[in-house]
Amino acid sequence: MSAAPPLLCDQVRTKGLFAYVFLAIWLNVPIGCEVLPMQASTKNIPHQVFVDWLIQTSSPTALAANISEYCIHHTQYYLTALDRRQSWAVNMYESSGRLAEQLLHTDSQNVHHSSGLFDECLSIQPEDVPFQGQYCTVFFENESIQEHENDHHYRSQAIPETSKTAVCKEGEPKEHKSNFLMPSVGFCLPSTCSASDLRSAVAQMVGKQLINKTNFTTAVITNENYCYSQEKINTNRLRHDKLAMTVMTVFCILIALVLTATVHDSWSGASSSSSDVAQQTFHIKLLHCFSAKRNCQMLFSTKDDVKDSLACLHGIRVVTTCWIVLIHVAGEFSQRMSYTKQLDIKNASRWEFQIFTNGLFAVDTFFLMSGLLVAFTQMRQLDQHGGFFNIKRFYIRRFVRLTPVYASVQLFIATLWSHVGTGPDWNYVQQMSKSVRQNLWAHMLYINNYVAAIDQQSSLSNPLTGMIEAWYLACEMQMFWMSPLFVYPLWRWRKAGLIWTIACFLFFLGFCMALFIAYDIPPTVLFSRPSAMQKLDEYCRKHYHQTIARIPPYVMGILLGWLLHKNKDRKIHINKFLVIAGWVAALLIGLLVIYGMMPYLDEAKIPVINSFVRISYGAFHRSSWAVVVAWLIFSCTHGYGGYIHAFLSSKFFLPLSRLSYAVYLVHFAYIKAYVSHMRKPMYVAEYYFFTTYLGILMAAFMLSSVVSVIMEMPFMNLDKLLFPNGLEIKKTKKEDVTGLLTKNKCH
Repeated sequence: MSAAPPLLCDQVRTKGLFAYVFLAIWLNVPIGCEVLPMQASTKNIPHQVFVDWLIQTSSPTALAANISEYCIHHTQYYLTALDRRQSWAVNMYESSGRLAEQLLHTDSQNVHHSSGLFDECLSIQPEDVPFQGQYCTVFFENESIQEHENDHHYRSQAIPETSKTAVCKEGEPKEHKSNFLMPSVGFCLPSTCSASDLRSAVAQMVGKQLINKTNFTTAVITNENYCYSQEKINTNRLRHDKLAMTVMTVFCILIALVLTATVHDSWSGASSSSSDVAQQTFHIKLLHCFSAKRNCQMLFSTKDDVKDSLACLHGIRVVTTCWIVLIHVAGEFSQRMSYTKQLDIKNASRWEFQIFTNGLFAVDTFFLMSGLLVAFTQMRQLDQHGGFFNIKRFYIRRFVRLTPVYASVQLFIATLWSHVGTGPDWNYVQQMSKSVRQNLWAHMLYINNYVAAIDQQSSLSNPLTGMIEAWYLACEMQMFWMSPLFVYPLWRWRKAGLIWTIACFLFFLGFCMALFIAYDIPPTVLFSRPSAMQKLDEYCRKHYHQTIARIPPYVMGILLGWLLHKNKDRKIHINKFLVIAGWVAALLIGLLVIYGMMPYLDEAKIPVINSFVRISYGAFHRSSWAVVVAWLIFSCTHGYGGYIHAFLSSKFFLPLSRLSYAVYLVHFAYIKAYVSHMRKPMYVAEYYFFTTYLGILMAAFMLSSVVSVIMEMPFMNLDKLLFPNGLEIKKTKKEDVTGLLTKNKCH
C-alpha cells in the first residue's frame, strides 16, 4: 500500500474528526507523542501529527506529562484498544467533547459548551479492563495576569519545556456559582484519572494566550464533584444518608396514613354531607383529614364556599403563578446550559420579551393580594367577635397553614432531591441540597432572606444560596407579623388608622428610595446591561430581599382590603367616564412599568442610566404595578370589570388557584433539576422554549396536586378540626340540632 497523503486543514473543515482518526488507524499510522501547539497552523502538517492532535483534543491525558502513573498507563491502554477498534474504546472516544482553540477566544457573551455523551461514557465497563468510563467536565476562565498576580485563589504551575506549552494558571473549583456559566468541555476518561490529572493535562494544551494585545492566562477549572462514574454514583446511595432515610421513613408513614384514610373513607360509604360528618366520632374525623378521596374532591371542586369571596383573585393568582414560572424558566435556560447566550442577551432587549425579562415585579401582585386578604378576612373576624383580636390564634393559624407543606418540600430538597437523578451539572443540585440542609432552621423561622444576605458570596446563581425563591416566603411572613399594626387601627379608629397606615406607607417608600441613592444599585434586573448584572447580587441583598423595601405593595393591599370590607354590602357607584379614565390610567401605568427601561437596555448607546430615572423607577415601579392590580381588583369587585372580570372569575381557575402555593414551592426545584439533568446545553429558540415551558408548567401543577393532597390539605383540615372558629362552631351546632330533629321526626 502506498504512503498515505498528508491530511490538510481544508479537508478537516469538510470531514468529521472521528472519520480521520479511523482513516489514520486503517492506514496503520502510528500514534506518536509529538504535541501540536494550540497556536500553530495545521496546513501541510504530517498526518501522524494531526492524528495526535485529534486524539489529544478528545483525550488530553493521552500526551500529557506530570500526571499520575495509573492515568498515563490506562490512557495508553485505551489508545491501544482504540487502535484495535474495540467497541468500548470507540464508545469512549465518541463520548468525549472536543477542545477547540477558539473556545478560549470567547467573551462573557459567548459561552461555548462542547459536551460529550454522559450516559454512554458511564456505561463503559469492560470486563477485561481495570477501569470504567468517567465523565469529567473542564471549565475555562480567562484571567488577567496583572489582576491575579497576588490572588491566593489561583496558583501558577510551570509546565516543562518538553510539553511545548507556556505557563498556565490553574483555577480552584468555584463553588460560589454555577460553573456552566463559563465555557466547558466534557471528556470521557478512565476512572483512574483524577480531576487534577485532567486539569494538568488540559493546562499543558492551553498555555498562555494573547487576545487584543492583552496578556492573560486561561484558568483551567476542574473539580472531583464534576467527575462522574457509575461506581461513584452507586456509592452515593440513599442508604448511606441517615437523615435522608429518616425523612423517607416519615414520608412513607404519611403516605401509608393517607392510603389508610382513603380506603376507610371509601369503604365506610359515608356521605360527604355535613350531617353525616357531624355524626362521626372525633377519631374518624381525625383520620379522614388525610383521606385523598375527600381532599381531591375539595381540591378540584369548582364551588367557592367562602362567603364574600373576591372571585377575581383566583384568576389573578393563577395567571401570576404561570407568569412567575415563565420568568424562572427563561432565567435558568438563558443563564445556564445554553449555547446561545449572546442571542439570549439580545432577545432580552426585544419589546415582546419584556414581559418576562423585566417581569420580576409580578411577585408584588402576591404581596398586594396577601395584604388584601389579611385585612379583609381579619376585619370580618373582628366584626364577628365584637373587636376581640385573638393575636395568638392569628399567628398560630398562619404558621400551621404555611409551614407543614413548606417544611416537607424543604426536607425533600435537603435529603432526597440529590438522589433522584444524575447529569453533567448534577453537582449544582447536590450543593443546593447541602445548603438547604444547613440553613433549614432559618427557613423554618422565616428569616432566611436576612441569613443569606450575611454571606457576601451569596448570588442568584450560587447553589449555596439554597432554595432561592424562598426569600418571598420569609418577606411575606415578616409582613404578616407586622400586619396587626395596620389592620386593627384601621378597624378600630378609621381616620387615625388611615393616617397612620398612609404615613407608614410613605416612610417605606422613602426608605426604598434611600437604598437606591445610598448604594447606587441598578433600578431592576437588566439582563442586557453587563454593568447592571455585575451589581445583581448587591441589588438583591440591598433591595430585592429586604422586607422593608418590599412592603409598600403589601400595605397598599391592606388599604384595599379595608376599603373592600368597608363597602362589602354595597356597590360604590362611579361615573362611567371616571371608570374609563381609571382603566386608561391603569393601562398606561402598566405599560410604563413593563417598558420603562427599554431605552436603557443597550449599554453601548446609554452607558450610564440617569440618576433620576434609576432612583424613581427603582423605588416606585413595584408600587406602581400594585396600583394597577389594585384597580383591577376594585373594578372587578364592584362591577366595572366587564369581560376581564368574567374571565378572572371563571370557575376553571378555582382548583388551579388552590394549587398556586404548592406550585410556587416546587416549580423552581423542578427547573433546577431539569437543567442540571440535561446531557447537553440547548439552543434556546422561541418554539423550543415555549414548548418546554408548557411542559414544565404542567409538571409543576401535577407535582403540586400530589403535594397538596398529601401534605397541604390534611394539615388545613386538622387546623379546622382542632381549632374551629366561631362560625364553624355555630354551624356545627346548628347541623347537630337539625340532624337530631330529623331523626326524631323519622321515629
